[in-house]
Amino acid sequence: MGVFGGIKEAKYSEGGVYLKTGVFALEIQAVKYLRTRTGKDAFVAEFKIEESSNTELPVGGLVSWMVTLDKEPALGNIKQFLSSAIPCDEGSIDESVVEYAIGKDNPMAGRKVRASAINIKTKAGRDFTKVKYMRHDIGAAAAAAEHAKNG
Repeated sequence: MGVFGGIKEAKYSEGGVYLKTGVFALEIQAVKYLRTRTGKDAFVAEFKIEESSNTELPVGGLVSWMVTLDKEPALGNIKQFLSSAIPCDEGSIDESVVEYAIGKDNPMAGRKVRASAINIKTKAGRDFTKVKYMRHDIGAAAAAAEHAKNG
């Protein structure tokens, strides 16, 4: 078998650069549903960085946030993100809003959010980046204050 011998069985990866610790202003490029290589359902948001406190993720770069739906907090995390991105009250987010957000016409593109990302340890002891989204209109100072409170 040659170097490309396994290409028939190969799967495409939509992996990307993920958020790291910091405070960010983000413009949504896409919100979508996909199935991972391991067969897990996932919700993905892709962003262009407009402001960043992390030098590893500079302004103009692209980052992704992926939530696999096999874990308990998944739906709550998606609800929190969408309520910040739309923006609306979290109680307004239902299945129809999520279906709209992942629609083929990409209705979330161009919307803006702020994000605070911190590193935590999971129950299994693994590193995990926890992201809290905020309405874009709260401003950079309020987002930084929220990050300081959570970090």
